[in-house]
Amino acid sequence: MPRVDFYILASADASQREQFSCRLAARAWRAGLTVHIRTADAAMTERLDEALWTFDEQSFIPHGRESCDGDNPIVIAPEAAPGQMLINLGDDLPADWSDRERLAEIISADTAIRRAGRERYRDYQQAGAQPQTHRIEH
Repeated sequence: MPRVDFYILASADASQREQFSCRLAARAWRAGLTVHIRTADAAMTERLDEALWTFDEQSFIPHGRESCDGDNPIVIAPEAAPGQMLINLGDDLPADWSDRERLAEIISADTAIRRAGRERYRDYQQAGAQPQTHRIEH
């Protein structure tokens, strides 16, 4: 069973959710994990692809929209992709979530995102996972 972490953001701003996802993906990559950032749609994929180029001026974070046979350690895509860690920005439970080592749900203060996050939290619990919650105030 993967480790499941819910990161609860104080802001409802979508860009804050995406920026936090970039920081989390970079931290996981630096720790030696491959990462799949599961996006909600093509527009979000585009924004995150651009954000990973610019959010950390001090370093390059290798990423792409496809795995390229494992050459991209961070893959940003709405469809299934390889990765030891899955950062879920989609609206539903990923079908392959139990195949990962770690799973991160990034939940903003947006009402619809909170509601969907609560449902996924229950789904993970019912499947036998023990989700951990982390409140992010900034």
